[in-house]
Amino acid sequence: MKKNYGRLRANTRKRVAVFLLTCCLVCTHTILCASIYGQKKLDIVLNDISLVDVLKYIDTQTEYAVLYRSDQLSKIKLKSVSFKDATVDEVLSFCLRNTGFSYQINENTIVISKQVGQKDVLPQQKVIRNIRGIVTDQKQDPLLGATVIIKGTSIGTVTNADGKFTLKVPEDMKTLLVSFIGYKSKEVQLGVADSIAIVLEEDVVAMEDVVVTGFFERRKEGVAGTVTTIKKEDLQKLSTGNIFTTISTIDAGFKINEDNVNGSNPNKLPDFTIRGKGSFQNGSTSPLFILDGFEVSAEKIFDMDVNRIETITLLKDASATILYGSRAANGVVVIETVAPKAGQLRVTYDFKPTIAFADLTGYDLMDAKEKLEYERLAGLYDHSGDLNEDYEKDADYYSRYKNILEGVDTYWLSQPVENSFSHAHSLYVEGGVENVRYGIDASYNQQKGVMKESGRDRMGLGFSLIYRIKDKVTIKNYVSYAYTKAYNSPYGDFSIYGRLNPYERVRDDKGELIPLLLNGESNPLYDAELPGRDFTKTQEFNEQLSVDWIMGDGFRLRGQLSVSKSNSETEKYTSPFASQYVLEQRNPETGAQEYVPIEKRGELSLSTGNVISVASNVTLNYNKLVAEKHLFYLGLGMEVNTSNNRSNGYRLTGFPDDRYSDPSFAIQYKEDTRASSSESVTRAIGFFGNLNYIYDNRFFVDGSLRYDGSSQFGADNKYASFWSFGGGWNIHNESFWSKTSLINMLKVRYSYGITGNQEFSAYQAKTMYKFQVERLYGTLIPATLMGYGNPDLKWQTQRQSNIGLDFGMMQDRFRMTFNYYRKRTKGMLTSITVAPSLGFSSDSFTANLGEIKNVGYELNLNMVFIRDRSKDLEWAVFFQGANNENTLVKISNQLKGINDQNNANKTTPGAVYEEGQSMSAIKAVKSLGIDPVTGQEIFVKKDGTLSYTWDANDKILCGDSEPKWFGNIGTNLFWKGWNLNMVFKYSFGADYYNQTLASRVEGANPAENADRRVLNDRWTTPGSHALYKNIKEYTTTYISTRFVQKENTFLLSSLSLSYDFPREWLKKYRVNTLRLSFFANDLFRLSTIKEERGLSYPFQRSFVFGLNVGF
Repeated sequence: MKKNYGRLRANTRKRVAVFLLTCCLVCTHTILCASIYGQKKLDIVLNDISLVDVLKYIDTQTEYAVLYRSDQLSKIKLKSVSFKDATVDEVLSFCLRNTGFSYQINENTIVISKQVGQKDVLPQQKVIRNIRGIVTDQKQDPLLGATVIIKGTSIGTVTNADGKFTLKVPEDMKTLLVSFIGYKSKEVQLGVADSIAIVLEEDVVAMEDVVVTGFFERRKEGVAGTVTTIKKEDLQKLSTGNIFTTISTIDAGFKINEDNVNGSNPNKLPDFTIRGKGSFQNGSTSPLFILDGFEVSAEKIFDMDVNRIETITLLKDASATILYGSRAANGVVVIETVAPKAGQLRVTYDFKPTIAFADLTGYDLMDAKEKLEYERLAGLYDHSGDLNEDYEKDADYYSRYKNILEGVDTYWLSQPVENSFSHAHSLYVEGGVENVRYGIDASYNQQKGVMKESGRDRMGLGFSLIYRIKDKVTIKNYVSYAYTKAYNSPYGDFSIYGRLNPYERVRDDKGELIPLLLNGESNPLYDAELPGRDFTKTQEFNEQLSVDWIMGDGFRLRGQLSVSKSNSETEKYTSPFASQYVLEQRNPETGAQEYVPIEKRGELSLSTGNVISVASNVTLNYNKLVAEKHLFYLGLGMEVNTSNNRSNGYRLTGFPDDRYSDPSFAIQYKEDTRASSSESVTRAIGFFGNLNYIYDNRFFVDGSLRYDGSSQFGADNKYASFWSFGGGWNIHNESFWSKTSLINMLKVRYSYGITGNQEFSAYQAKTMYKFQVERLYGTLIPATLMGYGNPDLKWQTQRQSNIGLDFGMMQDRFRMTFNYYRKRTKGMLTSITVAPSLGFSSDSFTANLGEIKNVGYELNLNMVFIRDRSKDLEWAVFFQGANNENTLVKISNQLKGINDQNNANKTTPGAVYEEGQSMSAIKAVKSLGIDPVTGQEIFVKKDGTLSYTWDANDKILCGDSEPKWFGNIGTNLFWKGWNLNMVFKYSFGADYYNQTLASRVEGANPAENADRRVLNDRWTTPGSHALYKNIKEYTTTYISTRFVQKENTFLLSSLSLSYDFPREWLKKYRVNTLRLSFFANDLFRLSTIKEERGLSYPFQRSFVFGLNVGF
């Protein structure tokens, strides 16, 4: 039966419609609740009470905050008060009659004040001033719901939607107190004027002096760990295509390993590490990602809208990451999103169009004439004496030569690429009063790749609501929907085009694509134009709820809950008319093209996945300042997580026609396959605590403990504990340190701790069986052993120590941070060899056997050379450098077997797993180059003798691909709204095996196109000195030190220029902010290595334009 795609699309639209309707209902409910405060009914029966008692009753039983002066109202007595289903208005009108006082309701605040012309209950001032004012932030945006109170009284009011207020003030009272959440409170002295303007400053202490770990917030001066905080304004200076490359550009310690195979593929997540690799082959080196308090996948961060991010905190050492225990060995990245701010409705729109070009500068291929000449020199057309064979060689040569004379010179690299245009949109709407705030975010990002018809589309929608109850309880809720579609290019692997010959025609004389080329290879352009699809779609629904209760006396309790559901679908269809199914011969009678049997033609691969995750945590925070010198922070918490993952899939073949690509038209399952399915459930629980003590802002100590349990581990090791401690000395706060000293910051710190890592599948610790339904025994289904469980399997542990120095001088115009660290990972998870008699594969038993050591240092320098606030001018330069040395301390017998396999590889260096060596080491046979007499390569054997014969046993350690020093150099210039930012990346001291020289120059196949250097510096006759063997000797080139080169690189990673328009220019257009920007990425790259870059997918250079406007 035919798949009903319309129904699927309709279901998707229904889900989105339901989501939008839910958001609208929540918004409507919030607005209605805010508007019917005064309609709440009260039942009151009180006798012999005061007016103050009634007001307190209203304050506690309704959503209103009641402001009044108790010294004025305390003597007003009421004999009895009795109401049934009365409104607040009715109660207040009755109680205040004949008292000389009136009330005013402004949003959810009730202000009790004396009526004009009435005498006070107590002797009061006789002259009343009517003060009018407006409260704004530093950007001149009005603040809705700011509290304005007469100092020393309870008399006050709140600002309206325009930030304005009116307040009756006795003449002899000269001070107002103005406050608003997220801003510093301010005392305002009243002068002669009755109209005032008040500007509140944003409270940036939380950003500058507080470190967010995901669970707790700690003062920066008391943190012993290594922490890097990236703010929203730092992210706005860059636009690199994805958040990971942006982080790497800002902090070199977040290292992205260049992927020369996948290049700039928009559907490939980059490979990144923090402080070295801590896992064996196929082990995960990715850090843990925490988004608003919950663990998320790297792919979710990869696809999120960068405009939603408020801060990114990188936690690098054990003291900083310990609260995440068993998941923290590779570092932690904590991301906090933007919270809606109170005030009148604000709308921010961000638009970024991008133009990208394929970077093919690493390729230097031969043109048609050069390629044919290379074939001739290589001896492809040399006569052998066999007339038939010689005739065919001549015919091949002249057919190619004829194409060249006719102007055929196909540059195949340009065929699958294009100049792509992408565009990203982000919309954020926020507003509300001080105790009820809301935010709506929407984003759409269509990212096109430089290979034709490849790309990644992202869409996101979210609604956040923050509700505060009397400044004690804050309830936050965020519901979101995300959709991603990743589609791969039908033009296939880019490396194919680098091998195609330039004298080949793309189309025949009729203008139709040629399915098979002259050398019998498939024409990838022919396949690309056939109907086909290769995509993955993902949908995710997420609900996050948090309740934060400030209990008083330094206690704070917070609970969080997250529920998410994601569905994924992957589909790949290959046409039955693809060239891989085309036979070389044609039907002798009809002349029609012949294909392989129909039951083997075409292929459809389908797989679906479903993940439901529930995560929750509860934390209790306590802070106390004792005797003005002893500051204590104590945090306790627990975390519970569960995840259910289901997937299924199948592969079908035998499609008669492209019109019938539905699974129901397939003839059979692909050979040796059948439908598959899997399900896994994981559960984890953790208890943690942290104690931080600061003495007189000088000395501090910090200790943390975490106890984790997980269903992923063996039955005998389901629980483990992790801990850390650290301390430091703020020397600049000592009494002997002069406050006028040139050095304003000097801090030393040390930390040590044990964290863990879990990087294997859900049931790897258990004995696994596979059912074989194709081999039924009557009604019984047999099963075979897949792997033997290990009840002792446990977390791998990582012991980390870190020594740090923070230095600042000239009021932080010069800042330096230095860190030296040592990491030793024990109990590495690795497969071990078992006896074949056990009945399962030798690598199906996992144990904790390996050890790895990483040692390194990081240096950050920031220098502000010019800072002239009067001219609105600032120029700063920064330098970042890092080094990491990796050593294998202990490996298993299975890894030794893998090492032997890699060592036997003749053409490509494999990973080296040898105790005492780096995992990035390079092994090759030592070479003395090409013998001038014979033209053969001279190899040095381990015993020192020379030989023309390559032997894998003669391989030696000859280099390390890890650079000795890498980092960033950048500068930022700000002047009157203009902002120029440049970031350069550098890497020095690495060793690199140049595969291009080995396989595309000397070892090139003459039947394929190759690097132009294949024609130069070749050995010809005895006595000639050359880098490469004779051009006619195109046998396999084996791994030798001849192709190991020093790699030093320097590139302009990011260039940006932006301009913020002055607010006074924008006011008349009712625009709050307007920024225009331009970004350019990877403008140039200098390297001591000349190689082909971007093999399966090319690298790109991109230019991004930006428009950000706020209303």
